[in-house]
Amino acid sequence: MVGTLEYSSLSEHVYLHLRREMNNGNLTPGSTINIGKIAEELGISKTPLRDALIHLECEGFVTILPRRGVLVNKLSIDDVRKAYDAIGLIEAFIIRESIDKITSSHIERLEEINQRMNNEILSGDFTNLFESNLEFHNTYLEISDNDMLKKLILPIKHRLYDFPRHNFIPEWELRNGEEHAQFIECLKKKDGKAAAHILQDVHWSFDFQKEFIYPFYKVS
Repeated sequence: MVGTLEYSSLSEHVYLHLRREMNNGNLTPGSTINIGKIAEELGISKTPLRDALIHLECEGFVTILPRRGVLVNKLSIDDVRKAYDAIGLIEAFIIRESIDKITSSHIERLEEINQRMNNEILSGDFTNLFESNLEFHNTYLEISDNDMLKKLILPIKHRLYDFPRHNFIPEWELRNGEEHAQFIECLKKKDGKAAAHILQDVHWSFDFQKEFIYPFYKVS
């Protein structure tokens, strides 16, 4: 059992290393991963590396090509549209199902995070913005007992914003803060339907957000 835990930990360590390399732009979309070189650099066998790559493939970051290597996937605008549809659908479903579990403590936490994010944006500090945004959404997502749905969202969000990490657009982030505030007001009223509408038809709507999505991903 101990050996299994150590092996699993090593695979996870390699997975996190590769994710950091993607985030930092050292493994760029469209490039190939040299398995032998990375295994040598990390001083490990190829087995935990392959396990980490399978994990990345399941999340859409890479494609394993038999006998040809591993391709780092590009993120197309169609991928972005589908990701927005998926996240909006799941988050809207969760908030409708969980609206009665929202407490004043949750609302206070959401307001605090949103205010912190707005302050950071206005000061030009985007260092922690992605993590703070995850924290905001996780505050209400974690209320749900549907672990399968919650596990689906995080890799999609990392795929959207963390591969490699993009430069933020202040105007977009401030508008996101306004949408967060509208969402919070719906929660205060225990209006799950209206809260779900903001998530699915505004906040995670590709068509509603496309004026910022296209320049963010530098496509026309």
